[in-house]
Amino acid sequence: MVRMILTRLDMGNPHLGAGIIVRLATDPAFADSTGGYFAVKDTKPLPCPELGRDETVQRALWEATAALFRNSPQPHSTFAQ
Repeated sequence: MVRMILTRLDMGNPHLGAGIIVRLATDPAFADSTGGYFAVKDTKPLPCPELGRDETVQRALWEATAALFRNSPQPHSTFAQ
């Protein structure tokens, strides 16, 4: 169902999206990378879209994300403290 929705919205295949995240996190070639946009097919660096460089948009996204975390229930820890 999720794949169908993402495909319909032209957002791509979630399996490919997950694959690039795993590669970026585990491939030593990206050990010095601290962020950015990468092509799913070949992991070549991509420029940040213009909208993503707008400081007002960046701040709004930061604040919306922080609000989601403030309002979400805290998970129960299974680790000894």
